[in-house]
Amino acid sequence: MSIAIDSDLYRRLFAGVNEQGYSPDGWTRAPWTDELRAAEQVVIDAAVADGMVCEHDPAGNLWITDPNAPADGLVVAGSHLDTVPKGGAFDGALGVVGGLVAVLALRAAGVPNAERLAVISFCDEEGSRFNTPCFGSRTMVGTFGDEVADAQDKDGVSMREAGATDPTKAAGLHKRIGCYFEIHVEQGLALDPADTTLGIATSLSARGRWEWSVTGEANHAGTTPMVGRRDALVRAAELVLAAKTEAEVRDGAVATIGRITPWPGGTNVVPGRVSGTLDARALDNATRDAVVQALVDGFPDVTIEHRSTDDAAIFDTGLIADLHAGAAELGISSMDLPSYAGHDAGTLALSDVPSVMIFTRSPNGISHNPAEHSDEAVCLDAIRVLAAAMARQLG
Repeated sequence: MSIAIDSDLYRRLFAGVNEQGYSPDGWTRAPWTDELRAAEQVVIDAAVADGMVCEHDPAGNLWITDPNAPADGLVVAGSHLDTVPKGGAFDGALGVVGGLVAVLALRAAGVPNAERLAVISFCDEEGSRFNTPCFGSRTMVGTFGDEVADAQDKDGVSMREAGATDPTKAAGLHKRIGCYFEIHVEQGLALDPADTTLGIATSLSARGRWEWSVTGEANHAGTTPMVGRRDALVRAAELVLAAKTEAEVRDGAVATIGRITPWPGGTNVVPGRVSGTLDARALDNATRDAVVQALVDGFPDVTIEHRSTDDAAIFDTGLIADLHAGAAELGISSMDLPSYAGHDAGTLALSDVPSVMIFTRSPNGISHNPAEHSDEAVCLDAIRVLAAAMARQLG
């Protein structure tokens, strides 16, 4: 099935969203900020103009539905509009804009049962402000409870103060979703070397985030001899190198220390305490957990505290096959593509919502970076495949 896609609408919405939070260093739209609200307003205005209803649930997720939407069985496309600090233009925004363009095209075509079509922009998918990745979808499925709203950002503002006043009231809303589709820019470099336009995600890796801290003794940088120093940053450096080693010796594992904060932070002070983060991933849960356990066992003097985990998610085989078949009908090349990134689609898949993702070819494989890119023609192809698949799900 071929649905006419409004390419001008796609350009206008994508540009409008990415006018928000832009600087020469990249895009920054943290959750519950003016930049994020302005980006949401761009898609809200387009949806309302087409007669759709837009509202935020208690967790901050933006639902775009038909006025006559049923209580369940919704055929949903979406992603998120928040970004990592100084991130790229495509991650998240492509899925929301592409999803809305597909839905509006289907409504314009007068497809039967169009009242079941919906778009969701999930809140705080990146987790960069409160270290709460996939907050909106996790809250929806009940993985996150009300206590998460007390998490604070670097300025001491809690999530509750920022806007998540009662997130638990969103629990269970995923049951409205009959199936979920998410377009996303490729994160890695597999499609371009294979001369393939789209990647149909088969699975998401097992992922987790931890915070750690090392305690030493702060002292004078000049008068404290090297022998006998209790330099917390030196021990932290050993942990960083160990994380690299433990991931390298396990097939398919990756580990990242993305943030390190020394205290008291003086140029002429031996660090007395260091805190940081650990991100560990693998294609299966056991390998991910083995990396972390090796660090726990090898560094008994380091406090390593769990913050969040996502088990490996397998996407719906029927939706995968349907997307491949639909792409072939439209003359668009596609291939299976597992992903190591975290996405709201994975949260839903783990909660028995039939879900799938469409990755758009990246010429450079870069993500979470202003250089992130996917050609417009590729993005429009993804929207065509999405629209056709959503139409088939309407019955």
